[in-house]
Amino acid sequence: MTATLQFQTHLLKRCLPVIIALAGSGMAFGQTAQPAAPSQKPQANPENPALRSHGQSDKATSEESLVNKSQLERLTNAADKVLNRIQNEENDLYLRVNYFEKPDRLDPNSYASKEEVAQWQGLLKQLKEKHDLVAQLYADLGKDLDAVLKDSGVSKDLVDQFKKLVMDGFPWEEIEKKKKLIADLIDEQGKLLSFYDKNWGSWTTSTNPNKPEFTSASAASIYKKLRDQILNTSEQIEKEYKTMSE
Repeated sequence: MTATLQFQTHLLKRCLPVIIALAGSGMAFGQTAQPAAPSQKPQANPENPALRSHGQSDKATSEESLVNKSQLERLTNAADKVLNRIQNEENDLYLRVNYFEKPDRLDPNSYASKEEVAQWQGLLKQLKEKHDLVAQLYADLGKDLDAVLKDSGVSKDLVDQFKKLVMDGFPWEEIEKKKKLIADLIDEQGKLLSFYDKNWGSWTTSTNPNKPEFTSASAASIYKKLRDQILNTSEQIEKEYKTMSE
């Protein structure tokens, strides 16, 4: 896999245009519309109550803005807890997928024994468990955000708007495609490892690791089919991760 692990840090950039969006709205959440100012010019009299209160009004507006920025900070910090966990688990999943995309996994001669094949079957099981965990984290995103945002001390309306912006920021189509592709890779790698186990010793060393020689045409055909499937699936996974990191 040639894609870098940019997705780990990119997720927040993509999922939290919230900060920019809310800040750009003038922190209007929780504020009420103010009546229009009278059209007539007030008297230039220091005793005029309207003139005396002008500075206090500006101060109140400034304080209100600070309160809203503080609310936004609390929401963002709370959401980070959920998003950071997804990033960390996604990063771990990426690395595990990468292990199974290395050329050695497609070269039966790289396995020293059937015991080593069994070890990789164990690693494949761990990959599936990690894949299932990441899929569940995405499925539970809304619920997990509710859990951390409810204690932020911010109004429900603002929490709901913030949560929607976070949810809308996720590349859901690519995430779903990636999930299916990794499931396919796990299935295909499982079949290949089972093939190695059941047909141990039916291949010989070749000068070309991409074309091991088998003692039967049937075994060679099964191997080629599985190898081609894995290469195709790996290429598509690479594309989805790249799209998610753009």
